[in-house]
Amino acid sequence: MSQNPYSTPQRPGGPGPPQGDRFAAANKVKGPAIGMLISTITGMLIALIGLALNILGISFMAASGQGVTPDTAGVIGQGVAGIAQGLIGLVGGGVIIFGCIKMMKLQSYGFAFTTSILAMIPCISPCCFLGIPFGIWGLVVLNDPQVKQFFK
Repeated sequence: MSQNPYSTPQRPGGPGPPQGDRFAAANKVKGPAIGMLISTITGMLIALIGLALNILGISFMAASGQGVTPDTAGVIGQGVAGIAQGLIGLVGGGVIIFGCIKMMKLQSYGFAFTTSILAMIPCISPCCFLGIPFGIWGLVVLNDPQVKQFFK
């Protein structure tokens, strides 16, 4: 039986405690998590304003007393699509915020990883152009073995 001369020798009684510092791991994930939080909250505010404007736009169309013409039907359809997009952005933003909080607490590695991916998807993340770099940064940090070992 040959042993690897470069491996860490095993202690009697099994492996020891994880090597590294939990505080350092928490500091590594804090940067991308805060970046995703800020971009998501900014996007959610924009989505909320867009949602309110779409709802008001449809209300103004309905209150105008015009009959339904092809032009008004198209405007109403765009308003409904805008409302759906705003709701998806708000729900997706809530999931991303919850995942970022879990990431900063070093809890639920799978959910933190999924949060980083969700932050990069334009249809789900309310602020997609800012979510892409922070999501990539989060994936890189989460794949660091010194960080991965401290997740519960």
